[in-house]
Amino acid sequence: MKRMLAGVLAGAMLCSMAGYAGVAAEESYEPITINFWNGWTGSDGQVLMEYVDKFNETNKWNITVNMDMSSEFGDKIKTAMAADAAPALILTGASGKYDYEGKVRCLDDIWENTDMNESDFISSYLDSLSTEDGLYGIPFQISSYLMYWNKDLFEKAGLDPETPPATYEEWTEMAQKLTDADSHVYGSGLSYSNAGQNACVMQMFGGLQITENEEGKWQANFAGNQGYIDFVSWFREQFDNGSNPTESDLDTMFVANQLGLYITGAWLMADLNNYGINYGVTTLIETPEGGKQAPSNTQCFMITTSASEEEALAAERFISWWHTGNDGDPVEETAVYNWSDKIGYPTYYIPVAESDGYKNNERMLAITVTDPEYCMDSVSPGSFRCWAPVLTGPLIEFFNKMTFEEDTSSVLEDCQKQAEEIIRNEYGY
Repeated sequence: MKRMLAGVLAGAMLCSMAGYAGVAAEESYEPITINFWNGWTGSDGQVLMEYVDKFNETNKWNITVNMDMSSEFGDKIKTAMAADAAPALILTGASGKYDYEGKVRCLDDIWENTDMNESDFISSYLDSLSTEDGLYGIPFQISSYLMYWNKDLFEKAGLDPETPPATYEEWTEMAQKLTDADSHVYGSGLSYSNAGQNACVMQMFGGLQITENEEGKWQANFAGNQGYIDFVSWFREQFDNGSNPTESDLDTMFVANQLGLYITGAWLMADLNNYGINYGVTTLIETPEGGKQAPSNTQCFMITTSASEEEALAAERFISWWHTGNDGDPVEETAVYNWSDKIGYPTYYIPVAESDGYKNNERMLAITVTDPEYCMDSVSPGSFRCWAPVLTGPLIEFFNKMTFEEDTSSVLEDCQKQAEEIIRNEYGY
């Protein structure tokens, strides 16, 4: 009896030890390398490289990300995709879901394959990366146009440096007070050559340039749009009254303390901080006619169809790590948090928005829109295939005419006709 009991106890101990060893042992992964291409060649690219290196050094899956950053990214990726030789992972804009149709993977299963939660993302940004067939990108960067003001120039002009204009009428009034031709200082910073910037401001006046009608067909909204009519008048006034320069490089002018008010992207903040410029920043001014608009372009991670199943999973795990870090990392140590904190892009990721560090960053809070009722698309809803042709065609022509031609009475009607032709050529109506 004692011998039997000893045998039972020994067996139980062996089972217990085997179970403990199974829990304690770390799961091993076969090494895998994936290629990652993008066009982030500026100072933000150095930050991106830092985090790719950190991932390679610390990730638990034995994954190595081989990153290629190139100013020729657009041409390179089209050539590679045509040959079915694309890298596993790319960074691109929301329009990539159409630009690379058939060459990027649907990511509907990424929530099951990784530690990311769909509910942690502001839904509007996921919507901009989706089609009727599913989700094709995971947000990486929100490229929004913002309103900056130079606090030193405000104070010099007798304006409250903590109070930017609340209406576009106030913009015009303040811009005139800020303008000092003798010092080459201009109050208003609108760049005629930046159609993306101006289209976003135009959107604030009168809503999206392209929308769906009740019949489910795309329609252009230029002609007869009272908000746009008001925008044309306001835009021209900045140039006619001498408050706005006709130079194209306005980023440099703002950094040089030569612009009082300026509209550009979040990328400018790094330079402003480095050069010690005394500035404020906030979202674009809203109007009753425009409604709730926070126009932006969602830059995103996409996984190509050239990737094998193993490479696609490795790419998903990198995207997940970007957002959640290694096991137990606080949100302030994740790459997604630091992309906002170090560079200045507003977040799309709710855990970042709710973190103490982000809440204590006054500038970041001022440019972050988390309300899903806001329209966060630019020019058109994300499902419209011809967003880029409208922006680079009729809208570029529109803003050149607005700046340099005497008669602007037909600019909206001309834009309407050109946009309708683009819709007709693509959709057949």
